[in-house]
Amino acid sequence: MTTIYVDPSKKKEQVVQLSDGSQGLMYAKKQKGGTAYEFKFTAHLHPSFLITHVPVDGDVENVDTIDGKQSFKIALR
Repeated sequence: MTTIYVDPSKKKEQVVQLSDGSQGLMYAKKQKGGTAYEFKFTAHLHPSFLITHVPVDGDVENVDTIDGKQSFKIALR
């Protein structure tokens, strides 16, 4: 499981660090039901994914990919 370190004070867009040393981008997207958060990763080691809620410390997001399931843990810091 890879941990994504998120700064809770940055609500719209931020560069996120991952526990494996890679980086990505998290940004807010307006949707019909409210705000969703998209995670995109620069190194192509991880799939991009969208969550429909505010990132919560300790949440685990499971993402199905063509290579199998990847799990990401959210850590606020």
